[in-house]
Amino acid sequence: MRPLLVMASAALLAAASAAAQPAPSQTSWQLVWSDEFNGPAGTPPDPAKWTYDLGTDCCGNHELETYTNAAENAHMDGLGHLDIHVENPSPGVYTSARIKTEGLYSVEYGRIEARLKIPFGQGMWPAFWMLGNNITKAGWPTCGEIDIMENIGSTPSTAYGGLHGPDGYDRTVEYELPNGQKLADDFHTYAVEWSPPQITFYVDGNLYETQTNNASGWVFNVPNNPFFIILNAAVGGDWPGAPDSTTQFPQDMLVDYVRVYQAVSTPGPVLNSGGIVDAASGSAALAPGSLASIYGTGLAEAVNAATFDTSAGAFSENASGVQVFVNGAASPLIYLAPQQINFAIPWDSLLGAPLQVEVMLNTVLSNPVPITLASTAPSVFNANGAAIVTCPDGLLTAGAYCTLWGNGFGATTTPLSDGVPALAMPLPWTTNPCTLTIAGIAAKVTYCGAAPGEVIYQLNFVYPEGVSTGTQQSATIAITGNSGNFVWP
Repeated sequence: MRPLLVMASAALLAAASAAAQPAPSQTSWQLVWSDEFNGPAGTPPDPAKWTYDLGTDCCGNHELETYTNAAENAHMDGLGHLDIHVENPSPGVYTSARIKTEGLYSVEYGRIEARLKIPFGQGMWPAFWMLGNNITKAGWPTCGEIDIMENIGSTPSTAYGGLHGPDGYDRTVEYELPNGQKLADDFHTYAVEWSPPQITFYVDGNLYETQTNNASGWVFNVPNNPFFIILNAAVGGDWPGAPDSTTQFPQDMLVDYVRVYQAVSTPGPVLNSGGIVDAASGSAALAPGSLASIYGTGLAEAVNAATFDTSAGAFSENASGVQVFVNGAASPLIYLAPQQINFAIPWDSLLGAPLQVEVMLNTVLSNPVPITLASTAPSVFNANGAAIVTCPDGLLTAGAYCTLWGNGFGATTTPLSDGVPALAMPLPWTTNPCTLTIAGIAAKVTYCGAAPGEVIYQLNFVYPEGVSTGTQQSATIAITGNSGNFVWP
C-alpha cells in the first residue's frame, strides 16, 4: 500500500505499490561536517567554522574587490542561505567576502559538495574550492588546489572544475548546462568525490570529469595534508576581466549548504532503481511541489506517519534521523517506513534536467536515483484503481458539484512554501487553467489548486451531462500541456 498522511478533513489515502527494482552497488557516504546556514537574518557565518581572507587583491589574480569581514558582505539571509554580497559603492570600488575553514576544519578524501546560486555578469568570478593545509609552508601551487566550481560572467552556462599542483600540473575541465540555461538562474549542486587515485567532478549529480593520479605534480594523495574549504565571489581579475557597463550591482552568491562526507563500510539506505514515483498515481511523472513516494530497503528504522511540526506549521525536513534530498535540497517528509518514504519535492527544484534523489538515515547516504521534473504532472488519488471523488450525497449526477483530490498541478497563484499546508483564504488556484474530461466530455472546472489546510491539490468541477454513471470511464486532467489519465468510478 502507499499511505499518504494529509491534514484536516482528508485522512489516509492509499494506492498500489510501485514495482520494486534492485539498486546498484554504491559507496556509502557518511556526513561528517556541514554548515546549513540556518542562522537568523543578518548574522555572520559561524566563527567556529569560518574565518576570512581580507584586503584588496589579497590573493593574487589582480582582482578588483576588497574582501571584508563585515556582515554586509557575508551574512545569513534568514531563509537558510549564506549571502556573499558584492557591492560597488563607488566607481571602480567593489566589496565582497572570501570565507574559509583554514585552521578550523580540513578534509582529506571524501565527497565535498555545496548547493549554490551564483552571481552573474561580466567580471564576476564566484568560486567554491580548496587549498592544501601546507600552503603557508610549501606555497602555491605545491600545496595543491581543487576547484570544485568556478564561473566567469562571460560564460554564464559553464561551470569549471580544476586541479592545480607543482611541476606544471594544471587541469581545467568544463560542464555546460544544456539549452543555453544559465547557472545564475537557479541553485545548482557542485561536488567532487576525492580518493587517493582520482578526483571526480559533478554538477547536479551528473559526473562530467574524472582526473587520475597519472602525472608528476599530483599532490592530492600526500599523507596528512588535508585541504581547507573556500567560498568567495571575486570581481575582475586576469581570467574574467573587469566589469563593464552591462554588469549590475549589487550581486549575491547564495550558499544553501556545504557538506563533507567520508566513505564508510556501513551500508546506507538502498533505493530501488526507478523507485521514486507520484504518490497518487504511481507514475514516474513528477513536478515541483508533487508528493512522491520512494521505495527501497532500510529507509527508516520504524513507521512514522507523524512528521508534521506543529511549532513550525510545516512538515519536517528531518524526522527520526531521516532526510530526503533532491539535488541536495532537503525535502518535507510526509510518511516514513523502512521500505517507503513519502515526501514533497521542493518548489525550487530544477525543471527538465536529471536531478538526484538521496535518502540519509542517521548521517549515512543512500545510492542516488535520478528523476526529471516537468512544470506540472497532474494525477489523482485513487482507491483500488478508481479515482477518489466526492459529490453531494455521494451521487454522480449531471450538474452536481464534485471534488477530485490530486497531485502535481504545479505552482499556485498564492505561492506555497515547502511542506506548509495551503491557507484557507485566499484559495491558491494554480497559475495555469486546468481542464477535466470524462469519457471525452469536458467538465466545467470551478477550482483547481492546493486544498486549503492540505498539502495535496483539489479540483472542483460540475459533473457533465452525457456521462454514464453505471460503468467506469476514462478521464484526463490537463495543465500546461501535461496530462494525467485515470479511471473514473
